Amino acid sequence: FQKLSSMHKHPDVAVLYFPKASNGLRRRKRAWVIPPINIPENNNGPFPFKIVQIRSDEDKMKKIHYSITGPGANKDPVGLFTMDEDTGYLYVHQRLDREKQAHYKLFAHADSAGSSKVEDPMEIIINVIDMNDNKPIFEQTSYVAEVSESSEKGTTVIQVKATDADEPGNDNSIIKYTILSQEPKLPSDSMFAINSFNGAIMVEGVGLDREKYPEYTLEIQAADLDGNGLTGRTTVVLNVTDSNDNPPLFTASTYQGSVDENAVGVQVVKMSVTDEDEPNTPAWNAKFKIIRGDPDKLFSIETGTNKQEGIIKTAQGLDFEKIRKHTLTVIVENDILFTIPLVTSTATVVVTVKDVNEPPIFKEKEMTVQKREDFPVDSVIMACEAEDPDFARENTVKFKIIDDPENWLQVDEDSGLVKVKSLMDRESPNVKENKYTVLLSAYDDGRCWLSDQSWIEQENLRQTTICGIKHLFASVIAVLGLYAYKRRQKKGEIEEPFEEDIIRDSLYHYAEEGGGEDDQQDFVLRICKSIFFFRNDFKMYFFSIFQNLKAADEDPTASPYDSLLVFDLEGGGSDAGNLSSLNSGNSGDQDYNCLTEWGPRFKKLADMYGGGEDDDDML
Repeated sequence: FQKLSSMHKHPDVAVLYFPKASNGLRRRKRAWVIPPINIPENNNGPFPFKIVQIRSDEDKMKKIHYSITGPGANKDPVGLFTMDEDTGYLYVHQRLDREKQAHYKLFAHADSAGSSKVEDPMEIIINVIDMNDNKPIFEQTSYVAEVSESSEKGTTVIQVKATDADEPGNDNSIIKYTILSQEPKLPSDSMFAINSFNGAIMVEGVGLDREKYPEYTLEIQAADLDGNGLTGRTTVVLNVTDSNDNPPLFTASTYQGSVDENAVGVQVVKMSVTDEDEPNTPAWNAKFKIIRGDPDKLFSIETGTNKQEGIIKTAQGLDFEKIRKHTLTVIVENDILFTIPLVTSTATVVVTVKDVNEPPIFKEKEMTVQKREDFPVDSVIMACEAEDPDFARENTVKFKIIDDPENWLQVDEDSGLVKVKSLMDRESPNVKENKYTVLLSAYDDGRCWLSDQSWIEQENLRQTTICGIKHLFASVIAVLGLYAYKRRQKKGEIEEPFEEDIIRDSLYHYAEEGGGEDDQQDFVLRICKSIFFFRNDFKMYFFSIFQNLKAADEDPTASPYDSLLVFDLEGGGSDAGNLSSLNSGNSGDQDYNCLTEWGPRFKKLADMYGGGEDDDDML
């Protein structure tokens, strides 16, 4: 129950009366419910400040003592509230702070002097009324964020937040945000906007350009009382990040380069570019591509280490005689795609091919011919053919022998005819598998000595064991000499030079290649006899002998028989002794008629050396 006492000295102070207690169960009237006492926070007094008076109806009949208990009275914070025990006035002794404690619950007591309580304790609720005594405070004193220069309108960049310590849900704590300033104010002073309710900062204007305005500074305000009360401020720094909105540009529209023909992996030209995007980023790094003028992939292009150069090199050797000038079209892009439509920069590269004196080229790298080892001296082995690719120079192609181990061949430097210089020998250690290899060179008469090399493999065909006409005579005389030796040995004219079983079945053959012991070849007669009369290849062997003999007899330039005395000298010291037909002709006891027993092929020999005086005169 509450009323104003007309008799009270302070009629502006509310009076609270203890509710009347009933003797039985009875519904309490609504008016008997004690309403809360509202006290504004931050009241400046003067203190103690009278809040309300507590009264009991019993104070008309007896002396009443008033008191209060509870937090803020006899409990912490002790002494914040007090009550006059005689008058029942309730006082507050200092400013209240809603943000510390929003309400207090006290109990008022009325007791008579020297007796028990007069009234039941009365609950008093004191609410501290919120006042706008707190300004909004941002969570950070400053913010830093990034915004891409290619961001579209409405893109959220960052969200700021402020709080107000006043009572939630009323105007004292409801905050609104605004942008107070923007620096720089270019390209417009409203490049950004802020959501006034949640503090989200968004891109508002167009024209963000890192290359011109790399940074913006915004001053943000938060205000309570619907934006008209207390305020707080913060700073937001926005760094404009690079996007690929600037194309790399060639520093020149045309580049010139030159390179020697046939050079591979050689730098031809270096092209420089510029890019206004942030250095050393994917939007700044350049990459190059040849889009026209190189269908055969003769060139390669790569990015230099500084990422702003294109280097063209030869991927294959260029040919001056085919194409003397190459015109390439090159484009330059970045490691990442453009964020806005841009025109790609192109450049023209003109490559001039420089002529180099190239070596002549053989039509065949390897040439194989087959010739017998007795192929005559000065006979033509083959004709070399080589072409000079430098047709514009009109050089003369010449030939030379680079490697000829036995010095058997010679080449005409102008015609390329390869001839026999000295007789060949199949038994030479440089003949491998019947092949003898010679290295030829073709060169031109230009200023540079350049050459191409070609191998000739000379395959020596050996149809008989004896090479050449002189070899033929040596073999025939060896047979006759052996026969004469045996006859003289039987008559005791010579001593036994070696064991009978060794000489008995042996035939010695002497060739022209050097004479002496190293030049003799031993043929076992036991084998030869069977070969002579049963093997077709040895029949051809002796047929070849007589064919060569006939050719020699008919040759007017051939040496006379007695010129074969050279075998007497070359055979000196051999086991067969002197094989000279002159010496053997001194004995009149020799009988060559037995040769007829060897068959019709040896009858000719018997007629030649076993004839009468007419034959001797012929010799």
